[in-house]
Amino acid sequence: MLTVGDALGLAVFSGAHCVAGAAGLGRVVEWVHNVGVPDAANWLNGGELVLTTYINMPQDTDAQANYLNAMVDKGVAALGIAVGRYIDRIPQPLCDIAEARRFPLIAVPFQLLFVDIARTINQAIAQRDLRAALDIHQRLTRLVMQEAGLTELAVTLATLVQQSVSIENDRFEAYANHNLAPVDEARRYTQQQGRTDPRLVAALESRGYLPEIRRTLRPIMLPKMPDVGLEMERILAPIVLNGEVYGYLWIIADGSPLTELERMAVESGSTVAALMLLREERAQRAAVEERTELVTRLLSPRAIEREDVYADRAARWGLNLRARTGWSWSTARAHR
Repeated sequence: MLTVGDALGLAVFSGAHCVAGAAGLGRVVEWVHNVGVPDAANWLNGGELVLTTYINMPQDTDAQANYLNAMVDKGVAALGIAVGRYIDRIPQPLCDIAEARRFPLIAVPFQLLFVDIARTINQAIAQRDLRAALDIHQRLTRLVMQEAGLTELAVTLATLVQQSVSIENDRFEAYANHNLAPVDEARRYTQQQGRTDPRLVAALESRGYLPEIRRTLRPIMLPKMPDVGLEMERILAPIVLNGEVYGYLWIIADGSPLTELERMAVESGSTVAALMLLREERAQRAAVEERTELVTRLLSPRAIEREDVYADRAARWGLNLRARTGWSWSTARAHR
């Protein structure tokens, strides 16, 4: 990811400087985009480093204040305004708003071409995203190769997305969780009871969220539902095996939306969880089959001929054949 501060450090931004809102230089830049309309916020998604000229902004003070506040409300990363032509410096009222809202306001020398800035920074973002995507893939793949468990997955995924994570089965019983920040009533219930509050599960069903997940098999964003303890937004991602939901990943969204990379990490994490559950299911099935086969052989008339082999196999399942009766097969044979 590339922050506003990182972008300002690039050579293509030489001479540009943050005139207000420096406390927000850690904001993540998703893309660079230049705008030329007075209602620019309506044309943005959030996360952009926006470039514009003063002549393309509203001209009266109140309208300019609304223009800037709308961008902040939209989640824009920063606003760069060309200076040296049309205006020598960014008006103080805009600086005051930016400072109060911790929103980076950047003075950009008019000699710098917006097209060069956008191309260079967008390429830098793409390169960093590619490296980050490879890192996510490698870290999650390593968990599978090392036969790690769901607890390790919860820790790794929470670290990748910097949000608290919980992994549950299809009955909303908790497998594992890892918290990075304060949690709400719903998460506290899960920690104490080992499952999601049935009131919340019923609300997800009645309000259409679970049917939507079962239909699309895709993650969804859950709004706050304080009436059932959900005081913070969530991303709920299904863990899918063979087209069926086997469990769920809960990701607490603490007010900052996930980036596309983080969403990719969530979906990849769901896939890894599915592989882990499949591995566990196969291991359990193999264990049942082995125990069944052992019992069948123990009941065979010829079991006494291989007493040591079967005793060793039984010991792996915590069964001490001699200790249970006080007699070994050889002792029993001697007393016939």
